[in-house]
Amino acid sequence: MSYPVPAPPARRLASAEELLTLRSGVSVRVSPKHGRFFWAVTKTAGPQLLAVESGSIEAAAAGPSRGSLFAEVRAAVVRHQDSSEDLVYCDGETAAEGLRATGITASCSFPPAAAIVALDEAIRLHIGSVHARCTITTDSSRGKRSAWLGHGWVLDFGSDSRLILGQKVSEGTNILEGELRSIRYGLQAARGAYAASLQGSSDLTIRSDSQLALRMLTEPGFEPPSSNRFCREEVSRILHYTRFATVTFSWVRGHDGDPHNTAADRLAVLARRTREADLAFDEVRRLNEQVRRDVSAGIRRSSMALAA
Repeated sequence: MSYPVPAPPARRLASAEELLTLRSGVSVRVSPKHGRFFWAVTKTAGPQLLAVESGSIEAAAAGPSRGSLFAEVRAAVVRHQDSSEDLVYCDGETAAEGLRATGITASCSFPPAAAIVALDEAIRLHIGSVHARCTITTDSSRGKRSAWLGHGWVLDFGSDSRLILGQKVSEGTNILEGELRSIRYGLQAARGAYAASLQGSSDLTIRSDSQLALRMLTEPGFEPPSSNRFCREEVSRILHYTRFATVTFSWVRGHDGDPHNTAADRLAVLARRTREADLAFDEVRRLNEQVRRDVSAGIRRSSMALAA
């Protein structure tokens, strides 16, 4: 009696890895990071990368249904399609749904292997380009009859990035301590917005209207009569934060019309006065939102005037 013997397949089965390598078409990735939507579009033919394009848009400008975002992405997809029959791969359902809403037939099938590598690199490079430069402007405020120090800071990554405004209050002994602490808070805010900014990925410019604070940071051993152990501790912390950073310390004349300095000053004064007045939480929030709107509008008007 004979038994059937399994025969080898008529053709060799291709592995999933081989199939991904052989895929061709247009691939899309949309990545929300740092308050923006970063996107990348690639065109590949098998293992060959033919084209890559990337961009970003502020989350607030993307629109409630992200229509502005996917309009940008759709335009890039169309530029790289040879025809509407070209396959469009998305590595996320959100991106696929957004493109379908614009009339693009998009699939959630895994993108080609070459596209995955190119999308990763394109997003990484674009994030770095958006955060290549950061200006941190800080100020402090101290009342005559209280121990509260107000701190304000403005982070500006340039381009079309949104301004990052911050304020805080602490107890302190003198204004020099407050100015140094404001610089530290500004650096912490920059690290929170883009962690690599303190690792050498961003060219940092720290602006303050306190010449004494800047001298303590740039002239080793310099210590004015108003310094104390809290000032020395703040200097040590700031230098520790910036040990891997590319940083320039710059003096700006206070109360002289500089929009970033004016904004930092208003934020610092507000932080101190609301604490001194012991206002209710809702009132503090209302005042904070109003001042933030005012200073953001003032900086935008100043930028538009300079551009004109």
